[in-house]
Amino acid sequence: MQLQLVFVGKTALSPIDAAIDRYLERLVHFVPTRVHHVKAEKILPKAREARIREKESDRILDLVGKEGSLIVWDRRGRALDSVGLAGFLQQLVDRGGSKVWMVTGGPLGVSPRLLDAADSVLSLSRMTLPHDLARLVLVEQLYRAYTILRGVPYHNE
Repeated sequence: MQLQLVFVGKTALSPIDAAIDRYLERLVHFVPTRVHHVKAEKILPKAREARIREKESDRILDLVGKEGSLIVWDRRGRALDSVGLAGFLQQLVDRGGSKVWMVTGGPLGVSPRLLDAADSVLSLSRMTLPHDLARLVLVEQLYRAYTILRGVPYHNE
């Protein structure tokens, strides 16, 4: 299985970017992982937020195509704890999927069309997180999930 992480735009804060890189370096020891950045739309004062979400989501759908499982992270998704995420990932492995696309949206989130296209919609938190922080939380939780699956001491209940 390969993890394909899709982020909208670049990470704005270098300390968060460095932390993301730290967990990515650890994660690749367990699973091949690639990060894709799709272009973010400029958020102008008179811009329609729905249209921005649609454009960004269209770019994501063009990148992802039909190959693999599409997992979208959204606060309205199904909440899992760390052990639950590990189990979810194990189910994906057991199904034999070669690629798993994991998407976090930009500052305005994702479009309903992207949510409808997803195989699963999961939540990092019921709270709204800044998209940069959501990326960090996602990568850390993926690393944590793989340490749980492999029995590596990292996760404490």
